[in-house]
Amino acid sequence: SFKAETLLRRDVYKTIRAVYDNKEEMDSLSDENKRLVQQMELEYRRKGAALSEDEFNELTKLNLKLEELEVSFQRNIDSRDEKTLFTRGELEGLPDTYFKDREIRDIGGGKKYVVSTCSADYYLLMNHAQLESTRRAMFLVQNNRCTDNVHVLNTAIQIRQEKAKLLGYETHAEYALEPHMAKTPQAAYDMLTELRKNLTELGSKELEQLEQLKRSDMHAVGKIYEGFFEWDRSFYANKLSNQNFSTSNLRCYFSLPQVIRNMFELYQTLFGVTIVEMENPRVWHEDVEMYELWEADKETFVGHFYTDFFHRPGKSRISVHNIRSGYNDETRQYPVCAIVACFAKPEPSTPVLLHHTEVEMLMGELGRVFQNMLCKTKLAKFHGCKALEQDFVETPIQILKDFMWSPHILDKIARHYKTGESIPHDLVQQLQAAKSNGAGLSYLRQVFLAMYDLAIYNSADTVDANTLFNSMNTDISLISCGGTRTFVVAKLGYFIKHTLASKYYAHLWSQVNSADILHSCFLKDGIDMSEVGMAFRTIVLEAGGSKDSTDGLSMFLGREPNTRAFLCSLGANSI
Repeated sequence: SFKAETLLRRDVYKTIRAVYDNKEEMDSLSDENKRLVQQMELEYRRKGAALSEDEFNELTKLNLKLEELEVSFQRNIDSRDEKTLFTRGELEGLPDTYFKDREIRDIGGGKKYVVSTCSADYYLLMNHAQLESTRRAMFLVQNNRCTDNVHVLNTAIQIRQEKAKLLGYETHAEYALEPHMAKTPQAAYDMLTELRKNLTELGSKELEQLEQLKRSDMHAVGKIYEGFFEWDRSFYANKLSNQNFSTSNLRCYFSLPQVIRNMFELYQTLFGVTIVEMENPRVWHEDVEMYELWEADKETFVGHFYTDFFHRPGKSRISVHNIRSGYNDETRQYPVCAIVACFAKPEPSTPVLLHHTEVEMLMGELGRVFQNMLCKTKLAKFHGCKALEQDFVETPIQILKDFMWSPHILDKIARHYKTGESIPHDLVQQLQAAKSNGAGLSYLRQVFLAMYDLAIYNSADTVDANTLFNSMNTDISLISCGGTRTFVVAKLGYFIKHTLASKYYAHLWSQVNSADILHSCFLKDGIDMSEVGMAFRTIVLEAGGSKDSTDGLSMFLGREPNTRAFLCSLGANSI
C-alpha cells in the first residue's frame, strides 16, 4: 500500500527526525502537531527507517519470511479438514437437522455418519453430543490435524525475536506493545495476573457445578466419574445455561424499528446531539436511510451518517465504515460514515424481532458511528476509531454494549412490540444472572491465552509453543486435556498473525477499562447520565487519537483505572 511504502522511505524519516530532535521547533508546535511528529517518528523507526542499509535489507528478509509463515499456517488449517465417522447412537443429543443431507457410509454392514472438523459440524457436536467418548474423539481429531503448524509457529516466534533485536528491542512483546496503552509487557502482565488471582476462586466454584452435572450423568448410566476435561467444557456449560435461562423469550421486547428509535433517543441524550432523518436522500439502495447529526441546539452541524440494516446478497455481519474523516482545513470537513447490517426484512404484519445479543451488538456499532462522528481533531490522521490504540479502541464500544445489560437502560430501550409494555424486571434479572454464568472459567481462558501470548513473545530464550501451551492451559484455565497429546495451538491463528501477536491481552484491557468507566461513572447512583455522557464526549471521543488514551482515561475517571468494577461485575468479589 502507499502508506506501507511511504513508511519505508528513509529520506522522509531524516526530515521527520530533524524536526523531532529540534527542541525549540517541537516546543513551538501545538499539542496535536507535536503528537503528529512524535507518532510519525515512531512509525518510521518501527518500520526500520533508522537502520543501516544492510540492517534494513535483513529486516526486509525477516518480514518476507514472516509473511510466508503466516500464509503457510492458515493454508495448513484450511487444507486439513479431517473427517470422522459415528453411528447414530454415538451422536445421541444432536438435533434431527444435524443429520439432514449428511453423508453416510456403510462400514462393516452398519451405517455411519461423516462428521467433519468444520466449525458448523464441530461446535454443534461438542455442545450437544451426550456421549463423552464421542466428544473426546472429536476433540482429539480437531486438535491433532495441523501438527506441523507447531514448527511454523516456533519459527515465527524465533524470527520475530530476531526482528525485535534488530530494531533495538529486547523482545517482540516489548516492540509490539510500545505504541499502545499498556506500553510494556510488564503492565499487561500485571493486569492479567490480578485478573487471574481474583477469577480463580470464581472459576473453581463454577467448575464444581459443571463437575456435579457430569457426575450425575455418569451415575445415571453406571459409569465411574474420572474427571472433567476440555471436551466436556462446551457440553456442560451449554447444559447448565439451558437449565437456567433462555433469552429467546426476550425477542418480543426488541423490535428493530423501536430499538433503533429508542437508541437514537438515548444517544441524543447522552451526547447532546440531534439526529435528523433526511427526506429523499441520494443513496445506493432503497433500504438505506441517511441522517444529519447536529448539536442539540440545532445550529451547529456535525456530520452525516447512513444506516443500511437489511439483508441482501453480498452483505454479512454488522459493521461500521468510515467514509470520510472529519478534520479542519481552512474550513471544517465534516465526517461521514455508515452502519451496515444484515437483519432479515420485516414481514407485512410483524416487525423484525432481535435477539438480545443482536441488540447488544447494534448498540455497540451505533456507538462506533458516534465515536467517528463526534471526533473533533484538526488532523484526519487522528480522527475516530482508526486512530486509537489497539488496547483502547473497543473500550467506548464495550461501554455502550454493556448498557444493554442495565435495568435502567433496558427500561428505555425494550418495549413489547404489540402492547408497548416495558420489559419485566424479573426477566432483566434473569438476563443479568445468565451473563454471569460461567464467567469465571470463560475469562480464565482468556487470561490464559493472553498470558501465553506474552510468554512466547516476551522471552529471550527458545520456547516450544505447544509444550508451553498445554502446561499453561491446565495451570491457568483449570481444565485439562486428560493426559492426551494435543496440538490445540496449531489451529489458533491469534499467535502468528502480525496484527495480533503479543496483543491478545488488548481485548481484556479494553473490557477492564470499559467496566471501570461504566460502573464508576455512567451507572453510579445519583449520577446524571447526560452530564457524564457530555464529559465522556469532550474528554475521550472528541480527542480521537490526538492524545494518549491513558491520559484521557485518567482525566475522565479522575484517577488511575483499576480492575475492581470488572471483577465485581462478574461476581468475583474477593478483592
